[in-house]
Amino acid sequence: MAGKILIIEDDQTAMRLTEYALKQRGYQILTTYNGLEGIITAQKEEPNLIILDIMLPGIDGFEVCKRLHSGSQTAKIPILIISAKNQKEDIDTGFRAGADDYLPKPASPTEIISRVERLLSKKPSGQTKVIAFVNANGIPGMTMVLVNIATALSEQGKRVTLADIAGNKKGHNGHDKDTSQRSGRVILETQLMPDASEESGFEVLPSGIRVLHLDEVNGSEDEVSSQSISMIKQLCKNNDYVLIDLPLTPSPFTTSILKHSDLSVIVSDYRLAKIAEIQNTVTLFRFLGIKPEEIAAVLVDPEGEFPGLSLSSVKPYMEATLGITLAEVISFDAKMSQLFYLDSQPVVQSNPNHKFSQEMMQIARFISAFDYAKKASPRHDNIIQSLERKY
Repeated sequence: MAGKILIIEDDQTAMRLTEYALKQRGYQILTTYNGLEGIITAQKEEPNLIILDIMLPGIDGFEVCKRLHSGSQTAKIPILIISAKNQKEDIDTGFRAGADDYLPKPASPTEIISRVERLLSKKPSGQTKVIAFVNANGIPGMTMVLVNIATALSEQGKRVTLADIAGNKKGHNGHDKDTSQRSGRVILETQLMPDASEESGFEVLPSGIRVLHLDEVNGSEDEVSSQSISMIKQLCKNNDYVLIDLPLTPSPFTTSILKHSDLSVIVSDYRLAKIAEIQNTVTLFRFLGIKPEEIAAVLVDPEGEFPGLSLSSVKPYMEATLGITLAEVISFDAKMSQLFYLDSQPVVQSNPNHKFSQEMMQIARFISAFDYAKKASPRHDNIIQSLERKY
């Protein structure tokens, strides 16, 4: 994989090691030793990727990252921070400044190459990625969770919209369009209406996060297959991510979204009695043709009984049991949280050092770093028929 990489690093030893490892892989390497020179070089050369240290002479790497991320010529260039500043607050600051990945020093050549190639293989900026969150156990307060994940992604410089799927279904040709327009909802058609506004059906929360309200549509499998995702991406074409709170119901509409999403995240109660439900959901997804590497899980302590529960303590067992990646374990009082999420500032903004905020930021980092290039191609629609017969 050829490409041009700019390294902004004042440690000559680290610079040489990184430069040598990447040249061995066929990359053209540009180097600078301070932030201002790095910005000028990036504007002039427009590299495919930038590797950035934080502790630089003059302006530090965080400021360099902000300027690169906001510059018209450099905004779309992936940035990999490699730094000895490896505290969580440093990593969070790096992502808020616009970094695409963050690797603590000392970093091995193998790990650097892996991170570089993963970033270069990701879809270009501007192509909306759809992330389907499936609530496997009906946990309350999930909208509040998604608002905070969306906020964490926004603070990484990403453009994010939430998609709210209504529980009620509308007949494909028999819906009341006037009523739908008055309620501010969007009903997906097989083709967007010529006068459809990009902003129709959107609500803006006090946090600044946009919510797209969608009504589920009944229709034939052909009518609601991959076009559902295409239309969501069209409505949110200026976004980096659309997060969909999706009910786990085997209908053509929901299975279509699952099959054509870029990543499916199963959200479940963490208790052992619920693990079988996660396994059933994974089996259902695999029956749809969704590969395990396209699925992740988030475990929830929905009553906040075990605030000390951590990702590291359960990750090996859960991943071995489920056969999918465990992205995070979160703890919150769901019943209380769902009462005020619409009118209050997200916890990620109001209390960024809170444990819950850190967990939301971890999920946001997982979404940003996920290797979407491995997403398989869409499957045959006749799977939906088999699913409906079985369930």
